[in-house]
Amino acid sequence: MKLLIQHNHFQGEIAGVLTYINSIEPELQQRGIETQAISTKESSLWEWLKAIAQADLVHMNSNHLAFGLLCKLVGKKIILKYHYLFYLSIHSHYEPMSFFQRLKTEFIYSLPKQNYPLKWKLHTFVKLARLATRFSTTLIADRQAACSQFLAESHSFPWKVHILYNPIHVSKNQPEKTIDTLSKPYSFVYVGRLSKDKGVDLLLKATQILRVQNQTFEVLIIGDGNDAKELKAIAAKLEILDCVKFLGNYSQPDVLPIVRSSLALIVPSRWQEPAGYVTLEASSVQTCSIVAKVGGLPEMAGADNLLFEPENVEELAAAMQSCLENPQAAIDRGKRASQYVTERFSPASVVDRFLEIYQEISVH
Repeated sequence: MKLLIQHNHFQGEIAGVLTYINSIEPELQQRGIETQAISTKESSLWEWLKAIAQADLVHMNSNHLAFGLLCKLVGKKIILKYHYLFYLSIHSHYEPMSFFQRLKTEFIYSLPKQNYPLKWKLHTFVKLARLATRFSTTLIADRQAACSQFLAESHSFPWKVHILYNPIHVSKNQPEKTIDTLSKPYSFVYVGRLSKDKGVDLLLKATQILRVQNQTFEVLIIGDGNDAKELKAIAAKLEILDCVKFLGNYSQPDVLPIVRSSLALIVPSRWQEPAGYVTLEASSVQTCSIVAKVGGLPEMAGADNLLFEPENVEELAAAMQSCLENPQAAIDRGKRASQYVTERFSPASVVDRFLEIYQEISVH
Protein backbone atom coordinates (compact mmCIF):
# COMPACT_ATOMS: atom_id res chain seq x y z
CA MET A 1 0.00 0.00 0.00
CA LYS A 2 1.11 3.54 -0.78
CA LEU A 3 -0.02 6.01 1.87
CA LEU A 4 -0.01 9.79 1.40
CA ILE A 5 0.04 11.75 4.66
CA GLN A 6 -1.12 15.37 4.38
CA HIS A 7 -0.46 18.14 6.88
CA ASN A 8 -0.54 21.93 6.90
CA HIS A 9 2.75 22.87 8.58
CA PHE A 10 6.20 24.08 7.61
CA GLN A 11 9.20 21.76 7.85
CA GLY A 12 10.86 22.10 11.26
CA GLU A 13 7.81 23.74 12.83
CA ILE A 14 7.00 22.62 16.38
CA ALA A 15 3.53 21.07 16.07
CA GLY A 16 1.72 18.08 17.52
CA VAL A 17 0.64 17.00 14.03
CA LEU A 18 4.27 16.70 12.91
CA THR A 19 5.16 14.81 16.09
CA TYR A 20 2.32 12.39 15.31
CA ILE A 21 3.46 11.89 11.70
CA ASN A 22 7.12 11.46 12.62
CA SER A 23 6.10 8.80 15.17
CA ILE A 24 3.93 6.66 12.89
CA GLU A 25 5.95 6.83 9.65
CA PRO A 26 8.78 4.48 10.77
CA GLU A 27 6.26 1.99 12.15
CA LEU A 28 4.25 2.05 8.92
CA GLN A 29 7.39 1.58 6.82
CA GLN A 30 8.49 -1.38 8.97
CA ARG A 31 5.24 -3.05 7.97
CA GLY A 32 5.94 -2.59 4.28
CA ILE A 33 3.70 0.45 3.77
CA GLU A 34 5.25 3.07 1.51
CA THR A 35 4.61 6.53 2.97
CA GLN A 36 4.95 10.05 1.66
CA ALA A 37 4.24 13.17 3.72
CA ILE A 38 3.18 16.35 1.97
CA SER A 39 2.73 19.84 3.37
CA THR A 40 -0.07 21.78 1.70
CA LYS A 41 1.72 24.96 2.81
CA GLU A 42 5.04 24.12 1.17
CA SER A 43 3.91 22.42 -2.05
CA SER A 44 2.11 23.46 -5.22
CA LEU A 45 -1.22 22.33 -6.63
CA TRP A 46 0.65 20.24 -9.21
CA GLU A 47 2.67 18.54 -6.47
CA TRP A 48 -0.58 17.77 -4.62
CA LEU A 49 -2.10 16.17 -7.71
CA LYS A 50 1.02 14.13 -8.47
CA ALA A 51 1.26 12.79 -4.92
CA ILE A 52 -2.47 12.01 -4.70
CA ALA A 53 -2.41 10.14 -8.02
CA GLN A 54 0.39 7.85 -6.79
CA ALA A 55 -1.30 7.03 -3.46
CA ASP A 56 -3.66 4.19 -2.60
CA LEU A 57 -4.97 5.98 0.50
CA VAL A 58 -4.77 9.55 1.82
CA HIS A 59 -4.41 10.34 5.53
CA MET A 60 -5.32 14.01 6.06
CA ASN A 61 -4.27 15.82 9.24
CA SER A 62 -5.98 19.15 8.65
CA ASN A 63 -9.39 20.26 7.40
CA HIS A 64 -8.01 21.40 4.03
CA LEU A 65 -11.09 21.41 1.81
CA ALA A 66 -9.32 22.04 -1.53
CA PHE A 67 -6.91 19.14 -0.96
CA GLY A 68 -9.76 16.88 0.15
CA LEU A 69 -11.87 17.72 -2.91
CA LEU A 70 -8.91 16.98 -5.16
CA CYS A 71 -8.52 13.56 -3.50
CA LYS A 72 -12.17 12.75 -4.13
CA LEU A 73 -12.01 13.95 -7.73
CA VAL A 74 -9.11 11.53 -8.32
CA GLY A 75 -11.08 8.77 -6.58
CA LYS A 76 -8.97 8.36 -3.44
CA LYS A 77 -10.34 7.45 -0.03
CA ILE A 78 -9.53 9.68 2.94
CA ILE A 79 -8.95 9.03 6.62
CA LEU A 80 -9.17 12.45 8.25
CA LYS A 81 -7.74 13.06 11.70
CA TYR A 82 -9.14 16.35 12.95
CA HIS A 83 -8.27 18.28 16.07
CA TYR A 84 -10.94 20.89 16.65
CA LEU A 85 -13.81 21.20 14.19
CA PHE A 86 -15.92 23.15 16.67
CA TYR A 87 -13.74 25.40 18.78
CA LEU A 88 -15.51 28.43 20.24
CA SER A 89 -18.29 26.48 21.96
CA ILE A 90 -15.85 23.95 23.46
CA HIS A 91 -12.78 26.07 24.18
CA SER A 92 -13.29 27.22 27.77
CA HIS A 93 -16.45 25.44 28.91
CA TYR A 94 -17.53 22.02 27.73
CA GLU A 95 -21.13 20.92 27.99
CA PRO A 96 -22.39 17.76 26.22
CA MET A 97 -25.09 18.49 23.67
CA SER A 98 -26.57 17.10 20.48
CA PHE A 99 -24.88 17.68 17.14
CA PHE A 100 -27.38 20.29 15.99
CA GLN A 101 -27.21 22.06 19.35
CA ARG A 102 -23.42 22.12 19.01
CA LEU A 103 -23.62 23.51 15.49
CA LYS A 104 -26.10 26.19 16.59
CA THR A 105 -24.01 27.12 19.64
CA GLU A 106 -20.84 27.38 17.55
CA PHE A 107 -22.68 29.66 15.11
CA ILE A 108 -23.94 31.89 17.93
CA TYR A 109 -20.45 32.10 19.48
CA SER A 110 -19.10 33.18 16.09
CA LEU A 111 -21.39 36.21 15.93
CA PRO A 112 -19.91 39.59 16.94
CA LYS A 113 -20.85 41.35 20.15
CA GLN A 114 -22.74 44.63 19.80
CA ASN A 115 -19.81 46.74 21.00
CA TYR A 116 -17.25 45.14 18.63
CA PRO A 117 -15.44 47.54 16.26
CA LEU A 118 -16.32 47.17 12.59
CA LYS A 119 -13.22 45.16 11.64
CA TRP A 120 -14.08 42.48 14.23
CA LYS A 121 -17.69 42.43 13.08
CA LEU A 122 -16.46 41.78 9.54
CA HIS A 123 -14.13 39.08 10.89
CA THR A 124 -17.27 37.13 11.76
CA PHE A 125 -17.57 36.21 8.08
CA VAL A 126 -14.04 34.79 8.19
CA LYS A 127 -14.87 32.69 11.27
CA LEU A 128 -18.04 31.35 9.68
CA ALA A 129 -16.22 30.59 6.41
CA ARG A 130 -13.57 28.64 8.34
CA LEU A 131 -16.27 26.70 10.18
CA ALA A 132 -17.99 25.85 6.87
CA THR A 133 -14.66 24.75 5.38
CA ARG A 134 -13.77 22.51 8.32
CA PHE A 135 -17.22 20.96 8.38
CA SER A 136 -17.29 20.36 4.60
CA THR A 137 -13.89 18.63 4.74
CA THR A 138 -15.19 16.36 7.48
CA LEU A 139 -18.21 15.43 5.37
CA ILE A 140 -16.19 14.36 2.31
CA ALA A 141 -13.77 12.16 4.30
CA ASP A 142 -14.46 8.42 4.25
CA ARG A 143 -13.55 8.01 7.92
CA GLN A 144 -12.95 10.54 10.70
CA ALA A 145 -10.57 10.12 13.61
CA ALA A 146 -9.72 12.23 16.66
CA CYS A 147 -6.71 12.36 18.98
CA SER A 148 -8.75 11.59 22.12
CA GLN A 149 -12.04 10.09 23.22
CA PHE A 150 -13.01 13.49 24.62
CA LEU A 151 -12.56 15.19 21.26
CA ALA A 152 -14.45 12.46 19.42
CA GLU A 153 -17.41 12.71 21.78
CA SER A 154 -17.45 16.50 22.13
CA HIS A 155 -18.64 17.04 18.56
CA SER A 156 -21.64 14.73 18.96
CA PHE A 157 -21.46 13.59 15.35
CA PRO A 158 -24.26 11.20 14.30
CA TRP A 159 -21.56 8.93 12.83
CA LYS A 160 -18.67 7.04 14.39
CA VAL A 161 -15.41 8.87 15.05
CA HIS A 162 -12.38 6.61 15.53
CA ILE A 163 -9.68 7.26 18.12
CA LEU A 164 -6.14 7.69 16.79
CA TYR A 165 -3.97 8.75 19.71
CA ASN A 166 -0.84 10.81 19.29
CA PRO A 167 1.79 8.13 19.94
CA ILE A 168 4.88 8.41 22.08
CA HIS A 169 7.97 6.24 22.24
CA VAL A 170 9.03 5.03 25.69
CA SER A 171 12.67 3.95 25.81
CA LYS A 172 13.20 0.52 27.32
CA ASN A 173 16.78 1.42 28.23
CA GLN A 174 16.16 4.55 30.28
CA PRO A 175 17.57 4.54 33.83
CA GLU A 176 15.12 3.86 36.64
CA LYS A 177 13.86 6.97 38.40
CA THR A 178 14.71 7.06 42.12
CA ILE A 179 14.84 9.54 44.98
CA ASP A 180 18.54 10.02 44.26
CA THR A 181 17.90 11.06 40.65
CA LEU A 182 15.47 13.85 41.66
CA SER A 183 16.80 17.41 41.60
CA LYS A 184 17.34 19.01 45.00
CA PRO A 185 15.45 20.86 46.25
CA TYR A 186 12.52 18.94 44.80
CA SER A 187 11.06 20.68 41.76
CA PHE A 188 7.77 20.94 39.95
CA VAL A 189 7.89 21.76 36.24
CA TYR A 190 5.50 23.43 33.81
CA VAL A 191 6.10 23.17 30.04
CA GLY A 192 4.06 25.13 27.53
CA ARG A 193 2.81 28.49 26.34
CA LEU A 194 2.58 31.31 28.86
CA SER A 195 -1.01 32.37 28.26
CA LYS A 196 -4.19 32.66 30.28
CA ASP A 197 -5.59 29.49 28.68
CA LYS A 198 -2.77 27.46 30.18
CA GLY A 199 -3.47 28.48 33.81
CA VAL A 200 0.11 29.23 34.87
CA ASP A 201 -1.23 31.88 37.27
CA LEU A 202 -3.03 29.08 39.13
CA LEU A 203 0.29 27.29 39.59
CA LEU A 204 1.82 30.50 40.99
CA LYS A 205 -1.03 30.90 43.49
CA ALA A 206 -0.72 27.26 44.57
CA THR A 207 3.00 27.83 45.01
CA GLN A 208 2.32 30.72 47.36
CA ILE A 209 0.03 28.54 49.49
CA LEU A 210 2.86 26.05 49.99
CA ARG A 211 5.48 28.73 50.60
CA VAL A 212 3.40 30.19 53.42
CA GLN A 213 3.69 26.73 55.00
CA ASN A 214 7.51 27.01 54.76
CA GLN A 215 7.84 24.21 52.21
CA THR A 216 11.16 24.06 50.36
CA PHE A 217 10.90 23.37 46.62
CA GLU A 218 11.32 24.97 43.19
CA VAL A 219 8.87 25.64 40.37
CA LEU A 220 10.46 25.59 36.91
CA ILE A 221 8.46 27.29 34.16
CA ILE A 222 9.58 26.38 30.64
CA GLY A 223 8.09 28.24 27.70
CA ASP A 224 7.21 31.73 26.53
CA GLY A 225 4.15 33.64 25.43
CA ASN A 226 2.20 36.88 25.50
CA ASP A 227 1.59 36.65 29.25
CA ALA A 228 5.21 36.10 30.31
CA LYS A 229 5.68 39.63 31.65
CA GLU A 230 2.35 39.57 33.50
CA LEU A 231 3.10 36.18 35.09
CA LYS A 232 6.47 37.39 36.33
CA ALA A 233 4.72 40.37 37.87
CA ILE A 234 2.23 38.05 39.60
CA ALA A 235 5.10 35.95 40.99
CA ALA A 236 6.76 39.10 42.31
CA LYS A 237 3.52 40.28 43.90
CA LEU A 238 3.04 36.89 45.56
CA GLU A 239 6.65 37.09 46.81
CA ILE A 240 7.60 33.69 45.40
CA LEU A 241 10.38 34.64 42.99
CA ASP A 242 12.85 32.95 45.35
CA CYS A 243 11.46 29.56 44.34
CA VAL A 244 10.00 30.20 40.85
CA LYS A 245 12.30 30.18 37.83
CA PHE A 246 11.13 31.36 34.40
CA LEU A 247 13.50 29.46 32.10
CA GLY A 248 12.15 30.52 28.69
CA ASN A 249 12.00 28.24 25.66
CA TYR A 250 13.87 24.93 25.50
CA SER A 251 14.07 22.36 22.72
CA GLN A 252 12.37 19.03 23.41
CA PRO A 253 15.65 17.10 23.90
CA ASP A 254 16.67 19.66 26.54
CA VAL A 255 13.26 19.68 28.24
CA LEU A 256 12.96 15.93 28.91
CA PRO A 257 15.95 15.66 31.31
CA ILE A 258 14.46 18.52 33.37
CA VAL A 259 11.07 16.78 33.43
CA ARG A 260 12.73 13.48 34.35
CA SER A 261 14.52 15.00 37.37
CA SER A 262 11.38 16.82 38.59
CA LEU A 263 9.08 15.54 41.28
CA ALA A 264 6.02 16.19 39.11
CA LEU A 265 4.81 17.94 35.97
CA ILE A 266 2.00 20.48 36.47
CA VAL A 267 -0.64 20.98 33.76
CA PRO A 268 -3.09 23.58 35.17
CA SER A 269 -4.95 24.33 31.91
CA ARG A 270 -8.20 26.26 31.75
CA TRP A 271 -9.11 25.43 28.17
CA GLN A 272 -10.36 22.04 27.05
CA GLU A 273 -7.05 20.54 25.94
CA PRO A 274 -7.84 17.86 23.33
CA ALA A 275 -4.86 15.62 24.11
CA GLY A 276 -2.20 17.33 26.27
CA TYR A 277 0.91 15.72 24.75
CA VAL A 278 3.22 17.07 27.48
CA THR A 279 1.53 14.72 29.95
CA LEU A 280 2.50 11.74 27.78
CA GLU A 281 6.05 13.05 27.59
CA ALA A 282 6.27 13.24 31.39
CA SER A 283 4.92 9.70 31.74
CA SER A 284 7.42 8.47 29.16
CA VAL A 285 10.28 9.50 31.51
CA GLN A 286 8.57 8.12 34.66
CA THR A 287 7.50 11.52 35.99
CA CYS A 288 4.19 11.95 37.79
CA SER A 289 1.75 14.58 36.44
CA ILE A 290 -0.73 16.80 38.27
CA VAL A 291 -3.35 17.82 35.70
CA ALA A 292 -6.60 19.76 35.61
CA LYS A 293 -9.78 17.81 34.86
CA VAL A 294 -10.38 19.46 31.49
CA GLY A 295 -10.75 18.10 27.98
CA GLY A 296 -8.66 15.06 27.17
CA LEU A 297 -6.10 15.63 29.94
CA PRO A 298 -7.51 12.97 32.33
CA GLU A 299 -7.49 10.50 29.42
CA MET A 300 -3.82 11.23 28.72
CA ALA A 301 -2.94 11.10 32.43
CA GLY A 302 -4.62 7.77 33.15
CA ALA A 303 -5.56 6.48 36.59
CA ASP A 304 -2.15 6.83 38.24
CA ASN A 305 -1.48 10.54 37.91
CA LEU A 306 -3.05 13.20 40.11
CA LEU A 307 -6.07 15.26 39.03
CA PHE A 308 -7.60 18.45 40.38
CA GLU A 309 -10.73 20.44 39.57
CA PRO A 310 -10.07 23.30 37.13
CA GLU A 311 -9.43 26.68 38.78
CA ASN A 312 -9.18 25.00 42.20
CA VAL A 313 -5.90 26.42 43.52
CA GLU A 314 -6.26 24.76 46.94
CA GLU A 315 -6.72 21.32 45.37
CA LEU A 316 -3.68 21.86 43.15
CA ALA A 317 -1.61 22.92 46.17
CA ALA A 318 -2.78 19.82 48.06
CA ALA A 319 -1.65 17.55 45.21
CA MET A 320 1.76 19.24 45.17
CA GLN A 321 1.92 18.91 48.97
CA SER A 322 1.25 15.17 48.77
CA CYS A 323 4.18 14.77 46.36
CA LEU A 324 6.49 16.73 48.67
CA GLU A 325 5.45 14.68 51.70
CA ASN A 326 5.89 11.35 49.92
CA PRO A 327 8.26 11.68 46.95
CA GLN A 328 8.57 7.89 46.62
CA ALA A 329 4.81 7.64 46.04
CA ALA A 330 5.13 10.30 43.32
CA ILE A 331 7.92 8.30 41.69
CA ASP A 332 5.82 5.13 41.85
CA ARG A 333 2.94 6.98 40.18
CA GLY A 334 5.27 8.08 37.41
CA LYS A 335 6.45 4.51 36.82
CA ARG A 336 2.90 3.20 36.59
CA ALA A 337 2.00 6.07 34.25
CA SER A 338 4.97 5.09 32.08
CA GLN A 339 3.57 1.57 31.78
CA TYR A 340 0.15 3.03 30.91
CA VAL A 341 1.44 5.10 27.99
CA THR A 342 3.66 2.24 26.81
CA GLU A 343 0.60 0.01 26.46
CA ARG A 344 -1.91 2.55 25.10
CA PHE A 345 0.08 5.18 23.20
CA SER A 346 2.91 3.27 21.51
CA PRO A 347 3.44 3.90 17.77
CA ALA A 348 2.74 0.21 17.16
CA SER A 349 -0.69 0.33 18.82
CA VAL A 350 -1.64 3.53 16.97
CA VAL A 351 -0.61 2.05 13.62
CA ASP A 352 -2.59 -1.12 14.47
CA ARG A 353 -5.66 1.05 14.93
CA PHE A 354 -4.99 3.01 11.75
CA LEU A 355 -4.74 -0.20 9.72
CA GLU A 356 -8.00 -1.46 11.24
CA ILE A 357 -9.70 1.70 9.95
CA TYR A 358 -8.09 1.15 6.54
CA GLN A 359 -9.38 -2.44 6.42
CA GLU A 360 -12.84 -1.15 7.27
CA ILE A 361 -12.71 1.20 4.28
CA SER A 362 -11.28 -1.47 1.98
CA VAL A 363 -14.20 -3.87 2.36
CA HIS A 364 -16.75 -1.21 1.36
